[in-house]
Amino acid sequence: MLLEHNVVVKDPLKVRLRFASCYPNLYRSAMSSLGFHIIYDFLNHHNDVYCERVVYPYGKSLETGSPLKDFDVVGFSLQYEQDYPHVLKMLREGGLKVRKDHREADDPLVIAGGPCASSNPLPMNHFVDLFLVGDGETILPALLDKLNELDNPRRELDALLDVKGVFIPGNEVKLVQVDDMNDAWRPTKQVYPETDDKEFIPAFGRSFLLEVSRGCARGCRFCMAGCLYRPRREADIKTLLQTAEEGRKATGLDKIALIGGAVSDYSRIEELCSELLQRDFQVTTPSLRVESVSRNLLESLKKSGLKTITIAPESTWRLRKVANKPITDEDIQRTMKTAFDMGFNVKLYFLIGLPTETHEDIVNMLNLVRDLEVMAPHPNSVRVSINPFIPKPHTPFQWANFNLQDVKSKTKYLKKNAKNRHFKVENPNKSLIQYVLSMGNSNLGDIIVESSQRKVSLGRWKKLTHQWTMESEFPWKDIDVGVTDEFLLKEYKKALQGDITPWCETFGCYQCGACQQIRS
Repeated sequence: MLLEHNVVVKDPLKVRLRFASCYPNLYRSAMSSLGFHIIYDFLNHHNDVYCERVVYPYGKSLETGSPLKDFDVVGFSLQYEQDYPHVLKMLREGGLKVRKDHREADDPLVIAGGPCASSNPLPMNHFVDLFLVGDGETILPALLDKLNELDNPRRELDALLDVKGVFIPGNEVKLVQVDDMNDAWRPTKQVYPETDDKEFIPAFGRSFLLEVSRGCARGCRFCMAGCLYRPRREADIKTLLQTAEEGRKATGLDKIALIGGAVSDYSRIEELCSELLQRDFQVTTPSLRVESVSRNLLESLKKSGLKTITIAPESTWRLRKVANKPITDEDIQRTMKTAFDMGFNVKLYFLIGLPTETHEDIVNMLNLVRDLEVMAPHPNSVRVSINPFIPKPHTPFQWANFNLQDVKSKTKYLKKNAKNRHFKVENPNKSLIQYVLSMGNSNLGDIIVESSQRKVSLGRWKKLTHQWTMESEFPWKDIDVGVTDEFLLKEYKKALQGDITPWCETFGCYQCGACQQIRS
């Protein structure tokens, strides 16, 4: 039995709507997701709604042990494409048919939100009744009102298309999001476990999740989130400090995990960390951008007990220009020297398989890694993670391809020549599967069903690989995320030339379309 604090208790018989908020990954990941907390807290603030949590691999809620079939709405958070088979397993465990066409009229309405639902939900079309494109707290109020009007939502799905952000494939939709962070939902009474079992300890440990910003406009050409959620929107520092204090009262947690699309880009990050420290909070954060890491920020993190910082050089300088991440080797070395001087360990993330990459680039990347490792005070101070680049929808690199044999060849070379024992390379076969699921269409339904029941051969996945060209009509063509295809194509062509598009927040607007959509 897992002991949790701040669990919401309601009588299921005395509410109008029972909502199962489902996370198709393990508990420690679910409880590290601020979005998961937001949906739970937001819905349970409605007196006539009871939101309960269901996490993989289970099909029953943590609150009452109710199976999914007993709910009115079953909502999944689609954070990662590789979780798609987990969704089907949870539906089965919860007593539901996996295919929407096989369910009865009085079965729950199955919906899905999250980054994958906003970018390309077509592969999950056979299993999900409708998708939410954008931020949950902007879509759910109108959706709840509409659900209350309908006698049987599953029989009247088209009526739900009146709700902004609701997407049923075959229709068009615009992504909706919180325009002003003052309107963002900030859950203070966050649920957290009381346990020593590592399987149930959230990724940030016993931390209160504090959202400093949404979106990122740095313009990295491989980053889906950076294109989906433009422009960057910041929370006011007074609001953040007040939320932290209210969170401590509601949870007793003194450790703050700063959450955002690019946390270290927050305009008052040093002041925020300093203020939190003065109020006896500890501070932690996910990866940091090299451009915005300062000694003062690292000192605050050091005082909070953080031992390892994570930065992502991605590749060599030539390929960083292709990816539009114009940080120099000197920038990286300077940040790492500061980190090592202060006693930090450093985790480095690199990509292989970026457009225009050659074997010479791989050799140069390995030389860069070695140069960075030499700076470390001892071998355990540096960990290196290499991940195959995967093209994503709504990015300039949606026109790029994934070449499995090329990635395997480069992976083999890196493993053979890398000397650091803390050198991890992601399995290229897994990356191929993620590529197929990221860039595919509704034709993937059968293989997702099969992969939820048994291991599917790599050959089967290979046959479903999509090779999109500049003339292709993408499966996600009906989803308008703000950034225009014209802008993305222009960026792709610039990438092939190795041309940089400087950060719009410093150099001015490039008319990508995102800000224009918000104004409209």
